[in-house]
This record gives sequence, structure tokens and C-alpha cells, in this order.
Amino acid sequence: MIKNVLSNWTGLAVAGAFSFLLTPVMIHRLGVVYYGMWILAASLLDYYGLIDVAMRTALFRFVARSKVANEREALADTISTALTIATATGLVLLVLIPLVAAILPRFFSLPSPDVYLFRWALTLVGISLSVTMPARVLGSYLCGLGRFDLYNLSGIITVCIRGTLFLLVLQRGGGIIAIAAVAFGTALLSLLLNWRLFRYAEPDISVSWHHANWARAKQLAGFGSYAFVNLGGESLRSYTDALVIARVLTIALVTPFSVAARLMDYFQLVMSAIASPLLTAMSELSGRSGELKEFFLRSTKYTALISIFISSLFLFEGRALIRIWVGPAFLTSYPIVLVLTAGYVVSFAQFPSQMAAFALARHRALAFLTLAEGLVNLLLSIHWARKYGLIGVALGTMVPLLMSKICIQPWYALHILGISGWRYVSEALWRPLLVCGLYLAASESGLFPHPNGGPMELVSAVFIHAVLFLSLTYLIGFLPSEREFLWRRSKQAAIGFRLVRAD
Repeated sequence: MIKNVLSNWTGLAVAGAFSFLLTPVMIHRLGVVYYGMWILAASLLDYYGLIDVAMRTALFRFVARSKVANEREALADTISTALTIATATGLVLLVLIPLVAAILPRFFSLPSPDVYLFRWALTLVGISLSVTMPARVLGSYLCGLGRFDLYNLSGIITVCIRGTLFLLVLQRGGGIIAIAAVAFGTALLSLLLNWRLFRYAEPDISVSWHHANWARAKQLAGFGSYAFVNLGGESLRSYTDALVIARVLTIALVTPFSVAARLMDYFQLVMSAIASPLLTAMSELSGRSGELKEFFLRSTKYTALISIFISSLFLFEGRALIRIWVGPAFLTSYPIVLVLTAGYVVSFAQFPSQMAAFALARHRALAFLTLAEGLVNLLLSIHWARKYGLIGVALGTMVPLLMSKICIQPWYALHILGISGWRYVSEALWRPLLVCGLYLAASESGLFPHPNGGPMELVSAVFIHAVLFLSLTYLIGFLPSEREFLWRRSKQAAIGFRLVRAD
């Protein structure tokens, strides 16, 4: 579990570094309007990926369970069926792309010269997504096996090549069409890499159309259909903001909102690196109730601590981060960051409750809860955008998110797991909340200066915050047994490092 999380974080560190560096370059090279157009095209076509992502969630569970039982024939049926579904979905997407590209530019009332660019951007991004679908199926299979190292190796290679090509294209004056073309080329590369790594991990698994069968498709679709509903709700939360802003306000305002939204994306990526191994581990423990309960409580405590720390960095250093990252002109994004963070800190801390529902195949109610939250989010964002502008859109995201993640989701997870509310609070929540209170009090005491200079001053400030938070976590957030385990593993790692150096 720890190795998989660290592997995911390594992949995310590389992807995050490229994305972090590319965002200001793209904003300034493309301009506010055309960058907003690029974000809008990507947001629209992300909805086509819902079926693919739902399939990935189903694969995580079924591959992990078949691996534990050593059911090789079941694994062959699963990957063959999933690839067939992904390929068919990609072909349907190719058919729908021209229709979408013809209708949507007029819906957003784009000027005539921009309609051509937007249509081509939509077309190329859509083709890229259709190619990415089978690549993601192969990557999800690797994750279900617990081979997150191979999955992240492919991601790192693809991200490095795509990021480098983006920079070269932008430096040579390329626009969104050139960017979309690069995205298509790297999507093909990702498919080839994932196939090669899949064959490395599973050389004896037969992948054939003959192994694809209706019974396995029904199993995947039965589980994935509710995952699809759940992800539909999450997408209403994550991807409709750009649509609302472009339609109700103006497309130029998509860019300042996307600065705040991009920081939330990084937040989510860090936490999702934990969520994927959680789902795999919980699926393997789904038949052992006592172990699953203990694992759930421990993982909730850890995700709460990590979520609190990251959100506190946005609170204390978000303004300096935005100023250094994309420039002082976008400091108006900071209040949006605060509003969104207030909702996401609770949501990401609750990842284990969501993963437990999926691992036990009890995610139907959770799926419809998330869909309802997404619909309320959309309606509130439209209503409040007219009254409060960009802050209203952010409030439309935050309010239903907090209601769902505090009042309903965790208690549903406790119900299906058979854990009392008192045990949940006493073993999973009170220590992170105490660490949070002490940390916020110390940070607000004025002992820590807020950076007003360059990047190194910001790095120093983040380091000080990290030392303080980790110290409080070690002394208060961890149990004595957890501190002892940490020391033991640290000694083992140190001994291993000395042995490697001696060799």
C-alpha cells in the first residue's frame, strides 16, 4: 500500500511539475480568451470519458479480486471484455464528434473567426480521448494487479514528452490547434506504452475477441453503471463551472476561475494517488470484515491529515503561490481558491468512505447522492453566478459538497461497514481535528512570515509549515504503535541504504 502510494505520488510529482510550469506559459502565450477556449474544449469532452472512467473503477475491483483468487481465466475474460467495450465506445465518440463540433461553438456565441479554431480543437481533443480509452483500460488493469509502478512509468514518459512538445510548440508561436495535435500524438504513444507494459506484467494472459463475453460485460457494466452515475455527479461539480461561466458571464472569465480550479485539480491528484491503492486494498479485504474496518479507520485518519495540511497551505500561502505562478494579475483568483478549498478539504478527507462503498459493491446510493449533489451544484452555480459572479460559481460548488460529505456520505459508509459513530470519531477523526486546531493556532500566531518575494521564499515558508505539521502529526496524530512502526521502517530503510552503498 505504501509503495503504491509513493509510486503514485512520484508520477503525480512529475505530471504536476509539468502542468504547474505549463499553465502560466499557456495563459500568456495563448492569451486569456484562447486559453479559456482550450479549457472549455477539454471540459466539454471530459464528459465522454465518464464511461471509460466508470469502467476503470470496475476493473480495479474485479482484477484485484481475481488476482487474490488466482483466477487466470477470469482475468483474461475481464481485460478482453473491457478492451472491447473501450474500443466500441471510442468508435461511437468518433461518430459524435462532428455533431458536437458543429453545434457547440454557436451555443457559446463565439465570434466567427474563433468558431473554426474551437471546432478543430474539439475534434482533435475528442479523437485523442477515443484513443486514450483503451490505454486507460490497460493502465487500470495494471493498477488492479497492484503494479502502480508500471502504470506511473507510462504516465511519466507520456507527460514528459507531451509537456516538452507543448513548450516547443508554444515557443514557436503555435496556438490551440497545434496544442490539440500534440495531445493526439501523445495519446497514441500512451496506448502503445500501456500495451507494452501490460504484456510485461502479464505475458501469459491471452487477450482476444474470443475471450470477450456478454456475462463479463454485464458484470462490469452492472458495477460500472453506478460508478458512471457517481462520476457523472462529480463531473457536474468539476467540469460545468467553465460552461456556466462561458454561458452566463463571459469566456474570458473562464481563465481566472481555471487558475483556482487548477489548484483544486492538483489537490485532487495528490489525494487520488491514495484513493486508487485504497480501492485495490479494500477490494482484497472485502471478505474480511474485521480487517476492513481497521483499515478503513486508519486510512480515514491519514487522508484527513493530508487533506488538512494541503488545504492549509492554500489558506496561508495561496496568495503568494498565485502571484509567483501566474502573476499578480490573477490574485483575484485567491478568494475563489478559499471558497473551493473549504469544500474540497472535507471531500478529500472522506475518500476512504467512498472507496469502501465501491469495494463492497454498495455504491448505488452513493452514486445517486453524488449525482444529486452535482445537479444542485449546477443550479446554484447558475443562480449565484448572476448575483455574485465568479464567487457565486465557487459557492455553488462548495455548499452542496459540504452538505453531502458531512451529513450523508460518511454515515452511509459507517452503516455498510457496521462501525459506530463514536468509534469513527474517536479512532479516525479526533486526532486529525486536534492537530488541525493546534496547527492553525500556531500559524496564525505570527511566528511564521508570509512570503512577499520570489519562489525560494515560498519554498522556505512551505518547508516551515511542513515541519510544524509533521511534528504535530507525529506527536499527536499518531498512536504510540504507529510511531513505533514508523521508527522501525525508517531503521530498515536506513540499513538497506547503507547496504546498497557498500555494494
